[in-house]
Amino acid sequence: MSRIWEALRQAERQRSRGEDPAPSADRASDKAHEGADRREGLRHSHSVSLLIYGSDADKQPFHEEAETIDAHENGCSLSLETVVAHGQRLFLTNMRNQAEQECRVIHVGKRVCGKARVGIEFVAPTPQFWRPA
Repeated sequence: MSRIWEALRQAERQRSRGEDPAPSADRASDKAHEGADRREGLRHSHSVSLLIYGSDADKQPFHEEAETIDAHENGCSLSLETVVAHGQRLFLTNMRNQAEQECRVIHVGKRVCGKARVGIEFVAPTPQFWRPA
């Protein structure tokens, strides 16, 4: 327990001095635990039609059409009927320009009316993904 406490105190000291904490081996997973609303880029609240596909919790293939709630250069937020899990890999196709991108689930919200708000992060930077056709 004292190692955790010391790491938290050290991170707080670095943050107060404006230093970036030591980079970890997997910064993406660190960001996933920071919260659903922390993004590196600016969010844009525009609706883009997407085709999402992957495997569900039972390892059965699925595909679902959805629209973004908001989007940013590293991913998006959307509402899905299919049950997905934190860390799960999915593929997105932008229906406007047919761009495809591998991504991972970084946040799964509570289910409301049969859908959950899901935060998606691109596995690799893809600046052209959101561009119109």
